[in-house]
Amino acid sequence: MVDVSTSQEVNRSFDRRYDIDWLRIIAILLVFLFHCIRPFDLMDWHINNLVQSEGMTIIMYFLGGAGMPIFFIIAGMATFYALRKVKGGQFALFRIIRLLVPFAIGLFTHIPLQVYLERVNHGDFIGSFSQFYPTYYNGTYAYGGNFDFFGLHLWFLALLLVLSLVTLPLAVYYSKDKNLDKLDKFTNFLTKPGMLFLFPIPIILIEVGNFLTGSYIYNLGGWNIFSHLLFFVYGYIFASNIKFRKTIQKHAIPVLIVVVGCTVPLILQDSFNLSPTMAQVVFWILGTIYSWCMLLLLLAFGSKFLDRNNKARKFLNELVLPFYVMHQTIIVVAAFFIVQLNIHFLAKFVILLLTAFVACVVLLIPIKYINPLRFIFGMRWKKGILRFNKKEKGNNQNV
Repeated sequence: MVDVSTSQEVNRSFDRRYDIDWLRIIAILLVFLFHCIRPFDLMDWHINNLVQSEGMTIIMYFLGGAGMPIFFIIAGMATFYALRKVKGGQFALFRIIRLLVPFAIGLFTHIPLQVYLERVNHGDFIGSFSQFYPTYYNGTYAYGGNFDFFGLHLWFLALLLVLSLVTLPLAVYYSKDKNLDKLDKFTNFLTKPGMLFLFPIPIILIEVGNFLTGSYIYNLGGWNIFSHLLFFVYGYIFASNIKFRKTIQKHAIPVLIVVVGCTVPLILQDSFNLSPTMAQVVFWILGTIYSWCMLLLLLAFGSKFLDRNNKARKFLNELVLPFYVMHQTIIVVAAFFIVQLNIHFLAKFVILLLTAFVACVVLLIPIKYINPLRFIFGMRWKKGILRFNKKEKGNNQNV
């Protein structure tokens, strides 16, 4: 029998999780790869190559399945660890500054550039960017206009800020030792074998229900906003109980089998001759299960192999947010010119991948070392925009 006092003591020892930082770094690289594929898949995007590929489309779907959900799970986990070190008010202020500033500035600077290049690429506008910019404020982007209130890919910053603030009261409450016992009564049940497969059920119900009722709830990044909320909450729950770490590791083989089991029918779905409605329902069921198991695989891999601290982790983790803020604009700009080349689309993809990545790295150098640019791209001012005490300062990388 497990000693309760010992179990509780271990459960309250929340050491710094370096694997969260490494997973965040891996996630941003996957998102970068995902957006480099977008000009060449069969779906409409900001920039479309003349020749598009079904194979690229399949890769795009499978990358997208886990791309944004892992960001929200990591954000939920990071929220728990951050609130163990700083007060709720400090956390909220830090999140507002770090997320709202790059979102607001981007909404009026490089996001219009993306919309402009999209309009030119699709033949909807002829002229210079200076001629286009005044028309950027005409109408709403999703409804025939140009101004995108969600900031294209920057929607993630806005939604993460909203979710962080909406869930903050409960997050603060359950981050305290005296209240964690109440949460443990629920989470301990979910650490039992097989219970991890219950988590995607609410997401399936949300996504299928939204589709069957006319998709009235707006999707961002391929997922319903309430699904993103659940991913965020799940991340917080995983971080709150140390038992989840071992549970996820023990489920690595079963979830790998499920991933393979979902991948095959998803690829072959068109051969089943399903009705459009049924095909979409099956897609959401299998796709959600696939995405969830991919998330568990990433978490298991990170927990097993990536919980290591070094200078590379610290250096790269700080650059994740500015990399995310700028990466899609750079990809769109580079793709606008590269798709015009008279070469095979795979060669274009490789050129785009390398060109955009090098451009991001080059631009990150001044951003990292110039304080005003650090502020604009959501990084902490070198001397401290928000001053935490020494103990707190060392533990805020996960905020």
